[in-house]
Amino acid sequence: MNVKNRKCIRKLSLKSLYANRRRNLIAIFAIALTTLLFTSMFTIVLSLNASYETYQFRQVGGYAHGTFKDVSPEQAERIAAHPKVKATGVRKVIGITAEGVFAKIPAEISYMDANCTKWSYATPTTGRMPESGKEVAMDTTALQLLGVTPELGAEVTVSYSITDKDQTAFTVTDTFTLVGYWDYDELMPVHYINISRDYADDIEAQAVKTGLQPFRTDLNVMLASGTNIQGQMEQVDTDLGYTWDSYTDPNSVRIGVNWGYTSSQLESQLDPELIIAIAAFLLLVIFTGYLIIYNIFQISVAGDIRFYGLLKTIGTTPRQLKRIIRQQALLLCLIGIPAGLLLGYGIGAVLMPVVLRSTKLDAGITTISTSPVIFLGSMLFSLLTVLLSCSKPGKMAAKVSPVEAIKYTDAMQTKKKQRSTRGAKLHQMAFANLGRNKKKTVLVVLSLALSVTLFNALCAFVGGFSMEKYVSSMTCADFIVSTPDYFRFNRQMNSSRQNRSRRSQQTQRPVFPARDMLCEKPHTCG
Repeated sequence: MNVKNRKCIRKLSLKSLYANRRRNLIAIFAIALTTLLFTSMFTIVLSLNASYETYQFRQVGGYAHGTFKDVSPEQAERIAAHPKVKATGVRKVIGITAEGVFAKIPAEISYMDANCTKWSYATPTTGRMPESGKEVAMDTTALQLLGVTPELGAEVTVSYSITDKDQTAFTVTDTFTLVGYWDYDELMPVHYINISRDYADDIEAQAVKTGLQPFRTDLNVMLASGTNIQGQMEQVDTDLGYTWDSYTDPNSVRIGVNWGYTSSQLESQLDPELIIAIAAFLLLVIFTGYLIIYNIFQISVAGDIRFYGLLKTIGTTPRQLKRIIRQQALLLCLIGIPAGLLLGYGIGAVLMPVVLRSTKLDAGITTISTSPVIFLGSMLFSLLTVLLSCSKPGKMAAKVSPVEAIKYTDAMQTKKKQRSTRGAKLHQMAFANLGRNKKKTVLVVLSLALSVTLFNALCAFVGGFSMEKYVSSMTCADFIVSTPDYFRFNRQMNSSRQNRSRRSQQTQRPVFPARDMLCEKPHTCG
């Protein structure tokens, strides 16, 4: 027989909540505390990841997902129209300068469109992008190295070596008009000297007349998703009928993945141990929150057990009793979870600079993640924890009979009572009280122990970076004395050794350190 009594059950839930306001405040506090734990943890972890990615992007020279290298205008148009490609940015490098004032950090002379300029951290903060003729935009440090005061309209003379796809050719010296500039980022691998498209095409025409090949045009892309970048770019090539593993095939469009993205690194480094460690940590957090909220609901149900017994005497079914408890839990979540989300995000944002100071990522920029994953993940985990926590107390209320409910006591029956002739002492009474309900005692102790364990795990994660080990992995010496070439290219050579070895097995091609070495890891805009 189906009786429509949902309204009655809902009314009972609300009345019961209203009758126990003080206890409900404790339950709301526990839910908010659990949500705060999830939110602050997600905020710190995702903000660490965002700061790490930003740090890597600045070392790479841009944050585009990847680069389709050496494309023709037709290929660029077809790739830009592919559904997986969200946006594109064009870059044409016409030359480099790695001598004199640019011996330590080279400069690349190139044309960038608006998207590539933005993705390469090369958007002028003063002035505008070059649009025609001999207009130029560059960073303030490069201007100072050239002895030019950063002022719009200033004359800038630059000497650079023309480079086509395969070789470095003659040197060109030209005087440009400064139309834009920005502050240099010391983590950037090169100085960007941006020119107009008219000037790049003019120099390319002159170079072709002398027997050089046309300059290389790269298409930087932002994909629909930042995960599986390598697979998405290979799929684009496959869909359009291109290959990506040949330097000689005219139908080949080589790809470069931005290694600054965490997802692109995890795809090559993901192992079962890492997955197990992440899963174990999440389970630890969920179980800690579960115990906190479970204890609250256990005490609540135990206090209302006579009330539930009376409800059963008037015909309330076990299923309806479970629904009453579940509805009460969800109503408490409506207050506790939003409060925990706001407090947790605020605490995570405040703690982020403190966390970054203990890592190598404290380079002047703290990136606080605003990813929806923080709030959706925290809300779902908190809701799951609450539902799991109230399920067992709900079963307990549903199983108890009206007669048992009248006689119910929370204390466990001991086998034998022992009398003491030494008198009552506070510590003895406290210790004896712990044994009245051993299950509850174990749960409380376990909750406290897991909270400390979780705190220690977070401290170990945050403070686990060792600068000594990091430095020893990069060099075995206390200091190095060398020419600028060593410091300019040694890092890229070490990190790209495997890529170059794999490439050399496919085909032999000249390597130009100032440009190709920056692309090997790969450099998304080079």
